[in-house]
Amino acid sequence: MTKHSLLKWILGGLLVICSTAMLHAQDNNLTLNGVVEDEHGEALIGVTIFLKDRPGTGWITDIDGKFSIKASSGDILVFSYVGYDKIEYMVKEAKSNLKITMEQTSSELDEVVITAMGTTQRKISVVGAVTSVNVNEIQTPATSINNMMGGRIPGVISLQTSGEPGKNISEFWIRGIGTFGASSGALVLVDGLESTLSQIDPADIESFSILKDASATAVYGVRGANGVVLVTTKRGQNERLKITVRSNVKLSVLQRLPEYLG
Repeated sequence: MTKHSLLKWILGGLLVICSTAMLHAQDNNLTLNGVVEDEHGEALIGVTIFLKDRPGTGWITDIDGKFSIKASSGDILVFSYVGYDKIEYMVKEAKSNLKITMEQTSSELDEVVITAMGTTQRKISVVGAVTSVNVNEIQTPATSINNMMGGRIPGVISLQTSGEPGKNISEFWIRGIGTFGASSGALVLVDGLESTLSQIDPADIESFSILKDASATAVYGVRGANGVVLVTTKRGQNERLKITVRSNVKLSVLQRLPEYLG
């Protein structure tokens, strides 16, 4: 092989390498311009955009919901916004009018809770201390709802002082030991009327909420100072007849016996 032919082969190889490098560089500089909107077509401001599995890279949409990103082919863009489901978009080519539509999440941010006077609010908009209880959590064998509350509801403490039939109903307090006892107990409202928890069948409960702080109980005045328990019972529905049968057996065991002299 002559020197001239060898030089041609070397130059050809260099051209191929340079062309490949240029194409790779172009793939690493794909520009994507677009806008992020909700399902109603409203622009979302401050949406976080980042490259999946590549920390340290991120962008935010402007006041018009628009963004401009440089990424590589094969990169995955993640769009994240509070109250909305995350969206992943794989980069394949440059885009000048990319439109991303985000949908509101179905998580607990959209959960509806019952607040004072039986009104309902989205959980994200509630500023007071309101605890919603999952009805399934209180469908356990017990003498009354009072006995079920202990250890299942944050901030609520129940105490059973006797196992004697008829006197085995637990007393509970919501806002500290000062609210313990019948004379200073929490206000219990069943379907808007004052009642007692021990008289309610757990199977009849539709929703169960506890109002704790002053902002949540202010509308009840002095009677709500020790906390408020709101219970909504089930209503009839225009559906097929449904019969539910439950059979529970409970055994109470004394954990500590007194020591007798002699």
